[in-house]
Amino acid sequence: MSTIVETYLIVALTMVLLSLWKTYSGPAIAAVMSYSYPEMLLFNMLPALIAAYVGWRLGPLNLALLKRNKPVVFRPKLKRFMQRWNRYGQVVAAILAPVLVGIPSYTFVSKRLHQSAVKTFGLLIVSILFWSGAAYFIFSLMDVGQYIPVDTVIPQSILDRME
Repeated sequence: MSTIVETYLIVALTMVLLSLWKTYSGPAIAAVMSYSYPEMLLFNMLPALIAAYVGWRLGPLNLALLKRNKPVVFRPKLKRFMQRWNRYGQVVAAILAPVLVGIPSYTFVSKRLHQSAVKTFGLLIVSILFWSGAAYFIFSLMDVGQYIPVDTVIPQSILDRME
């Protein structure tokens, strides 16, 4: 495999791994590295939806395995997220999920609250598209690559291969 293809795949894998939990970090890298919008969606939307599906399917299983006779304790971010869910509903929770608590946590909470899978994933797709697109276009328009040296994000050996 050529070094350009290897570099492309390494950066793509980095975006995929970052998009499993938070959807705005992968598009930022895509914008700085001058990836196209369809490439950014491919490497960020699909992993985010896979993480959501895993959270939907395996979340209750993990809860059953970890359930013991101890009081339920919420982390501060999850507690704030649940307060917003109770106050504003599932739509606002879906919009804030990729930024506030993460995609798998949102689907897990949605499943525990017996929400519809179609509505949960529909809202999640819209939310992921919004946050990914916003991060991508903000980083592209601001040309953040000139302010943040790319070599701090990507090792110099990989950057040398690109030249």
